[in-house]
Amino acid sequence: MIILGISAYYHDSAAAIIKDGEVIIAIEEERLTRVKHDNTFPFKAIEHCLKIAEINIRDVDAVAYYEKPLLKFERLLDNFIKTYPISIVPFIKGIPEWLGYKLKIEQTIKKKLNFKKDIYYLPHHLSHAAAAFFPSSYNKSAILTVDGVGEYQTTALWFGSNNNIKLLKSIDFPHSLGLLYSTFTAFLGFKVNEDEYKLMGLSAYGKPIYVDRIKKIIDYKENGSFNLNLKYFSFRDSFKMWSLYFEKLFGHPRKEKDKITKRNKDLAASIQKATEEIYFKILNYLYKLTKSENLCLTGGVALNSLANGKIYKKTPFKNVFIFGAAGDSGSAIGAGLYIYYQLNKAIDPKPIKNLYFGNNYSNFETEIILKENNVNYKKYTDESKLFTKVANLLKNEKVVGWFQGNMEFGPRALGNRSILANPKKRWMKTRVNIIKRREQFRPFAGSILQEKVGEYFEVPSNHYSPSMTFCFQVKKEARDKIAAIVHIDNTCRIQTVSKDNGRYYKLIKEFYRQTGLACVLNTSFNLKGEPIVESPTQAINDFFKTKMDYLVINDYLIKK
Repeated sequence: MIILGISAYYHDSAAAIIKDGEVIIAIEEERLTRVKHDNTFPFKAIEHCLKIAEINIRDVDAVAYYEKPLLKFERLLDNFIKTYPISIVPFIKGIPEWLGYKLKIEQTIKKKLNFKKDIYYLPHHLSHAAAAFFPSSYNKSAILTVDGVGEYQTTALWFGSNNNIKLLKSIDFPHSLGLLYSTFTAFLGFKVNEDEYKLMGLSAYGKPIYVDRIKKIIDYKENGSFNLNLKYFSFRDSFKMWSLYFEKLFGHPRKEKDKITKRNKDLAASIQKATEEIYFKILNYLYKLTKSENLCLTGGVALNSLANGKIYKKTPFKNVFIFGAAGDSGSAIGAGLYIYYQLNKAIDPKPIKNLYFGNNYSNFETEIILKENNVNYKKYTDESKLFTKVANLLKNEKVVGWFQGNMEFGPRALGNRSILANPKKRWMKTRVNIIKRREQFRPFAGSILQEKVGEYFEVPSNHYSPSMTFCFQVKKEARDKIAAIVHIDNTCRIQTVSKDNGRYYKLIKEFYRQTGLACVLNTSFNLKGEPIVESPTQAINDFFKTKMDYLVINDYLIKK
């Protein structure tokens, strides 16, 4: 059975093909249109998925859409009635796109895709829950989905058992932990639904001295339930997230190009701390409801890796799985998997070990592109010699673009579309941030050999996180060894790398042999404002735009 999963029209539109319970191909629309966080209907992604899967739309048995558009529109109307007449301007501006295409999903799928079979619409948070639970290896698990907003739900507590997912509790719009965090993101001069990770990174530079003020704008209980004091927010009735009362409480907002002040850093630290307090109260209550030591997490807030790294200490959960594509793009997979397992209840879910669901360019294709771009290259027919060479370049503090195999799905580069560097020297962080044209306060992640993770980081025994969704404290004895990826608070976002990661594992293994370091600096292969590179052509273009030293595409080593 073949299911086409689709997410669209909010942010990070995506498509996925699920065949007999396995994800065959999945890709975000942005990787093909080159529009970062593209939220349009994913025509290119669908076409791409069908092509790579070597099928056409007639072979698809069902389409699974990641939310219920009519229910979402009902919430829009309900909100308008409650906030009229203040919300008249955003309502009038938003109505044309709803009536023009957002409510016409079925028409779009049937007519523009020429699809004639069943279309299923899932509640937004159920798609999230399915994306978290079914890819995990757990037969039973507590599940938390938490984001800005779906149709009505902003937070939902679930219990998963085999191929069933049961809703236990939920919190509805406008009360939202995700929208609270996004309000501070916008207030501090960053972009909503895009730069929340910048706020998280900035929080390490400040002190949480405004938590008491934050408690005036959100009331939260021991069971994790919460209510926003809506007089401080204006996201229901305007294009701005906060109200004048918010400014009276926290001061003037920062503009995008303004210098980052101590107050900005302290506000970032304060909202991070308050978010974590609520997060852990919700999780502890979820444990009381389920008594399960297994936890699955997803939704945009589940990408807060700084909070995730504290789950083991702050809650009773022993095993935590976070789907790497925790945002809306991953819900295309979640919707597809849910429909598959509802139509095939006798089949047990199959765990997902990695997110390499994108396209793979052959050596033949790569060499044609290299010649078309007049690039000087060397081909390695012995992969061990390639790993030896690249590990030696990294050892000698060269910055290397690393393009291999199937592209990653989701927001993180996991070693197939990455920029790599030696993590030993602190100045390497500055250099790579310059190459990527990023703010200097932003930290980098580390890719660590799975078998060595406990030697470098304060993690639970046998910690496994191949999708780079946890930050942990770096052990004191390791901080000087990997200074470039140790954040100011002595944490590091980590990706554990095992044999499931293919060539990336072999490269780090060779780097370890040469240097004694079992970890490399890993950042996504893109420049500021761009999606991660999808094709060799894009990798070559970015390589020559920057001061990267070398580029490796498959078996080819390229030097300027």
